[in-house]
Amino acid sequence: MFQSLTPAASDRRKLFRSILFLLGGISAAAAVVLPSKAGGSRTLIIPSNDGYGFEECLKAGSQCGVIVADAWCKAHGLGASKSFAPDTDDPASTNEATPGAYKVTCGDSVD
Repeated sequence: MFQSLTPAASDRRKLFRSILFLLGGISAAAAVVLPSKAGGSRTLIIPSNDGYGFEECLKAGSQCGVIVADAWCKAHGLGASKSFAPDTDDPASTNEATPGAYKVTCGDSVD
């Protein structure tokens, strides 16, 4: 009725189990060691000529600015804003910077 494994099949089965055990250990170690993506951020530029007139809210750094920055981040599929400020980067160093622009640092999306 029930056949026992041949010695060669038994050795292959032990080798297969050993390899699976080793791969499982490597996967577990990698999950512990590798950093997660959470906690990251992304900086967006709000150009001064966006047509929405956000400059007044963002200049003052008031609650109005927080609402605008959060909405801008959410509209781009990101988490709440972490900070916002005038973009003081050299316009020659980046294509996105424009005079009078503001930069908003957003948290990662919470999907």
